[in-house]
Amino acid sequence: MQRLIHLAGSLSSPAILIVLVWCAMLLSVAVGPIDYPGQPSLVVLTVVSTGITIFLLGYHSGKLVFTRYFLRQGQMPPLTRQMLNRVVTAASLLGIVGIALVAFDRTLMSGVSNSAYSELLRCAPELVDAVSIQRTPLLYGGYAMFSFGFVSVVLFLLRGEEITGSGAALAQLSIVSPVGYAVLYSGRMPILFVLVLVVMAILVRLAQGRPPLPRGHYLVIKTVAAVALFAIYSSAIWSTRQNFCIQMSPLITELQHEKARREAPPATAGQPSQNRADEASRQKAGEIITATDLNKRFAEARAAPPPPQKPSSADAVLAIMLEAWNVKPRGYVTSAIESSRLSARGAMIGLSTYFYLTHGVRTIDITWRARDKFTPKWGVYEIGVLSPILRVFFHNSQQVEAMEAEQRAASIYGFFPTVWGAAFLDFGLVGAVIYILLWGVIAGWSAAGTRHSDLVTPSLLLVFVLASIVLSVVQGPLGMANSALVLVSMALIGFMLDFTRLRSGSPQDAGELQLNGSAT
Repeated sequence: MQRLIHLAGSLSSPAILIVLVWCAMLLSVAVGPIDYPGQPSLVVLTVVSTGITIFLLGYHSGKLVFTRYFLRQGQMPPLTRQMLNRVVTAASLLGIVGIALVAFDRTLMSGVSNSAYSELLRCAPELVDAVSIQRTPLLYGGYAMFSFGFVSVVLFLLRGEEITGSGAALAQLSIVSPVGYAVLYSGRMPILFVLVLVVMAILVRLAQGRPPLPRGHYLVIKTVAAVALFAIYSSAIWSTRQNFCIQMSPLITELQHEKARREAPPATAGQPSQNRADEASRQKAGEIITATDLNKRFAEARAAPPPPQKPSSADAVLAIMLEAWNVKPRGYVTSAIESSRLSARGAMIGLSTYFYLTHGVRTIDITWRARDKFTPKWGVYEIGVLSPILRVFFHNSQQVEAMEAEQRAASIYGFFPTVWGAAFLDFGLVGAVIYILLWGVIAGWSAAGTRHSDLVTPSLLLVFVLASIVLSVVQGPLGMANSALVLVSMALIGFMLDFTRLRSGSPQDAGELQLNGSAT
């Protein structure tokens, strides 16, 4: 047990974890089942080592800030169970109601078949502006609340011994928030994100010398079941999406052509005009597709005979990977398929998941070599909720279109950039340095606060930071399944609980805390 606690203590250190995660990632790219030609390159090694160095500088600065200005807050009176249960219940209800509102709007009020529409955008994300769907205030209200479901799950894992009754039940039920978000948008990242948060909460508990999970509630069985179900879901959704994209490929091509014709510049004065039939066709194609029309087209595409299935073989797997990803499986994978030790379908599912998690290393290289083509986006790239806000409420803004055009020109559109690439795409070179430095400061502050105090905010933020480090091989800390909203929700809940304790402390303690706070 002591060895497990010592290991957990090491892994719960953001400084140690980020080095281990990125060493493992670079090694996986160098010798893993997918052959990334020339990767990791010297450019990648330089960018990653520089980024980690900046993170570590921020980490040690954050630790210093906490021990110098916030350490005395650990002497505040303990948090009452009544207050903790109230806050957990409120956060759980916000998360559950929030995802319910999003689901109600997407499935009943949007006017479009949500499952098919979500899959369509996964196959061709550039069609997001080609279809006019109805949006109600319920959707925006749901987005403002659903992220609290993530927080209630993490808080219950960290403080489960003190959370009882309906608060404990609602906190566990809050898992429907990330799961529902993933299902509604045909994605995997929200579920992966919450599972990583769960693992990091367990890691923090072990580092504190506590059992990995709160006793009771059958949490071990539930956790194992959640991981198994995610593996099944991940495999199923990849297969379903592949079949959907193949079946709908004629429709997708047609919609892309209509979108291109609509966005084509009109003929200038003095040029020969088209005949009336061509003009009528152009005007019809130029109209934004309604939800009703899209549903009709979905039905027609499903009624069409399915395309002929190609035989599964090593050659087929190789062709798919070369066409879609410009990579190929290593020789030992090809040999396993040819000898029938591994099925072609199983190989594609495994390789697609592996590519999903590792291709960001190559994206770093591409992004750096094309760095002159990018302009800062100031959060629009990572913070997912900003793009629909700009599209819906700021029609004259060209931020999203310019961002997509730059990524397409650099051939990284639709690919993950890792934390290092995401920081540069959003904030430029200087801004990326500041961004990574602040990430490190929060990591150091939360790690020191979790170790030296009983405050809630540092432990919540530490779980978030550790999860963001594990997933930094894919995206930045603000770019994982609207993780920016989760971060804000965690900070709000943590501040609410800690501020309550501050107010219940003695006047002398409160005065000292105020003095220390002003010094920051």
